[in-house]
Amino acid sequence: MSGDAAAEDALMEQVDSLIGQGYVEREKAVEVADAVPEVRARILDWLRLAFESGDWRRFERQAGVAVHLHPEGLGSILALVLASRAQGVNSEDLIDMLGELRAPEGVEPISSLVRERKDSDGPFFALCIKGLQSLAEIGTPEALQFLRVVATSASGEWPDPLRWHAAEELGIEDELGFDEDLMLGGA
Repeated sequence: MSGDAAAEDALMEQVDSLIGQGYVEREKAVEVADAVPEVRARILDWLRLAFESGDWRRFERQAGVAVHLHPEGLGSILALVLASRAQGVNSEDLIDMLGELRAPEGVEPISSLVRERKDSDGPFFALCIKGLQSLAEIGTPEALQFLRVVATSASGEWPDPLRWHAAEELGIEDELGFDEDLMLGGA
C-alpha cells in the first residue's frame, strides 16, 4: 500500500471511530467534520470507495455524516447505490436521505423500488410508504406525478394503503372520497 493510500485509510478509520455507533445526528456530523476537516472534501470519494468495495457498514455510517454536510453530488451517489439493489444496502435509510436532501435524482430509483415492492411489502408497506413520503419531500413534477398515479389508480391496481398514503401526501384523499379506515384496513 502506498503512503497516500495508507494515509487515506487511516483518515477513514479515524472518521469511522469518531462517528461511533447508531444514527448520526446533525451535531455528531458537525463534530466529526470539525475534528477531521478533510471530511468535507473527501466524503464523496469515500462513499464511492465503500460502494465499489461493498463495505455497507462504512457506507451507511459515512452517508449519515454526509447527509448533514450536504456535499454537492451526494444525491447522485445515494441514488446510484439505491438503484444498484446491492445485497446488504439499507434501502430505507437511502430513501430517507434522498427525501431529506430533496434530491431529484432519487425520484427514479425510489419510484422503481416502490413499484417493485408494492406487492411484497405488505401488510404494513413500511418501505413503500417511506418511498412515497420521500417522493413528496423531493416534490419535483416527476415525483408528484408518480404519487398522483398511485393515488388515482383503480382499486386493485395498487394496494389500498399505498393509494391512501400517496393521496395523503398530495392532500387529495378527501377529493378522491377515500375512507381512511377502509383503505388502511381498520374497518
